Amino acid sequence: MSAIEAISSNLPKGFGQQWAGPISSQSMSLERTPEVAPKGDDQASFLRAMVRRLGGDADAPEAGTHKGLVAVAARRLVSDAFIEPLLREARESAQPGGMFAPGTGEKRFGHLVDRAMADRVVDAHRFDVVEAVERSLLQRVAGGTPPEPITRIETGLTA
Repeated sequence: MSAIEAISSNLPKGFGQQWAGPISSQSMSLERTPEVAPKGDDQASFLRAMVRRLGGDADAPEAGTHKGLVAVAARRLVSDAFIEPLLREARESAQPGGMFAPGTGEKRFGHLVDRAMADRVVDAHRFDVVEAVERSLLQRVAGGTPPEPITRIETGLTA
C-alpha cells in the first residue's frame, strides 16, 4: 500500500466528494456542549496579554490589573496621537539635501525612531494629558463617579 492510498483511505466520510447542498436540519444538533476555558486563562492573564500587545511590560506587578492596563493604554495614546506626529514633522522638515540627505534606511525606518523617542518622552515626563486620559479610562472601566480634576500646573519641562 502506498502512502497516498493510506492517506486517502483514512479520510473522513464525505471528504473529497462533490458538494450536495446544505446540511439538513435533522443532522444538526441544537444543543451545544459548554466550552471550558483553558487552565490559566483568567482575567489577569488576559490583561497581561493586552499590556504586552500595547508595548508595556507584561511582567510588571500592576500589569495584571485594570489600572495597569489603563496606564499603558493612556501612555500609548498620548505617545501615538500627540508626541509622535510632532517628532515626525520635526524630522521631515529638518532633512538636509545633497550629500547629507537621508538614505533609504533613514527614510524607511524613520517612523520607528519617532515611535521609540515618543515612548521615551512620555515615559520620562509626567504629562497632565496622560493623567487625564488615564482617569477618564479608569472611570469608564470602573463605571464610577468622575474623579477630581487636576489642579496642578507645570511651568516647564525639565529633563
